[in-house]
Amino acid sequence: MTIEKRKVLLDFDGNLTNEEKQAAELKGIALSMLADILAHPISDIEAHYQQIKDQILQDPHLYPWEVNGLPACYAYEGAYLLNTGILQHLLRSNPHFQKIVEAKFSSPDIDPVTACVNHLFHEGSLSVNPHFLPEARDFLIDLITNTSLEPIIFTNSETRKIAANLRHLEIGAVSTTHAFPHEIGVLGDTRQYYLDRNWPVTFDHPTHGPIQILPIGDDRFQIELRRPIYYAALSRLLDQGYHDIVVVADGFTLAGALPLMMGLSFILHKTSFTPTWAESYVANHPRGRVASGLAQVRQAIDLV
Repeated sequence: MTIEKRKVLLDFDGNLTNEEKQAAELKGIALSMLADILAHPISDIEAHYQQIKDQILQDPHLYPWEVNGLPACYAYEGAYLLNTGILQHLLRSNPHFQKIVEAKFSSPDIDPVTACVNHLFHEGSLSVNPHFLPEARDFLIDLITNTSLEPIIFTNSETRKIAANLRHLEIGAVSTTHAFPHEIGVLGDTRQYYLDRNWPVTFDHPTHGPIQILPIGDDRFQIELRRPIYYAALSRLLDQGYHDIVVVADGFTLAGALPLMMGLSFILHKTSFTPTWAESYVANHPRGRVASGLAQVRQAIDLV
């Protein structure tokens, strides 16, 4: 049975918040935590951090955020992503640092460097206050109260963190105890970044046929589509029978490319970090829209 509502998936960080401010706060916390883990002077780590940042911004196509040896996205595509990419390359460029991380971080799903940087992000961001965009609350309430829409927040962060942050807007998370007049569902830990080179699913491309890697423009930038956990989350929504699903995010590689290849709609919420190649691809896609600011995002939700 078809559900006569449009499901709207809203990415949290950078889409509803000023991620640049939050990332600046997280940087200091993460570097302090990393200095403790490595037992290394923080001044040296800060200097190395800045050096790698300069290198990434000069040649961004050479510096992906790597997960399990595959490029999850390019490090300069967002404020948090840039911080994550710098930390990854900082650790991988120093054999001594890498050996320490391998001894302290293990995971059955991801490599030790990714596990370490994820730890820095998740633990550090719990201490960072959310800097919501001024119009975020009105935007969310407008979607929540629209009877033709069913909004939900999706995020790589933990559900508990997002539920706590929403309380600053006096909006509750579904399935939590709250006294607010409005609530919204939260789908956490979607792990859009998780890649598996052995995942067999392919996607039909009008020019290239069945693909697992989406070529962009002059092929300097390519997007890995082998994201089984994110794919499973989107597939569950498709199985529920919504007549339309719209994904809204400030990042194309992590959050947008896979939905488009699955036949969903995608709205790219443009920020100062948005690469021109990503904006161009989405703007020219029949199910894509580019919007600057939440007012335009709201208009685009009705138009895709």
